[in-house]
Amino acid sequence: MTDGPPYGQADGDARALLQITSVATTAEQAEWMADRVRAAMLARKSGTNGAYTTDIAIPGCAVLRRALDKEEGVAVAGGIYSYVQRYVVEVTSLF
Repeated sequence: MTDGPPYGQADGDARALLQITSVATTAEQAEWMADRVRAAMLARKSGTNGAYTTDIAIPGCAVLRRALDKEEGVAVAGGIYSYVQRYVVEVTSLF
């Protein structure tokens, strides 16, 4: 028995939202950390069929797609800078 989309259809069984908040003492530091997160989540290996440079290991699942869903930019509150990014990760079951 299988669950999820029909074979050959490139849709995932689940769509997870991951929010990452970079916190720093200056706006530049928050932006630098957000750039590092973006590269870790979205960068692809050269010379491959679109494989990501950073794996997301989810037991029993394969990650189909990743995308930046929302990026709020730098915000400051009480002298602390933050940069919020939200990513969509679509997965399908390997079983």
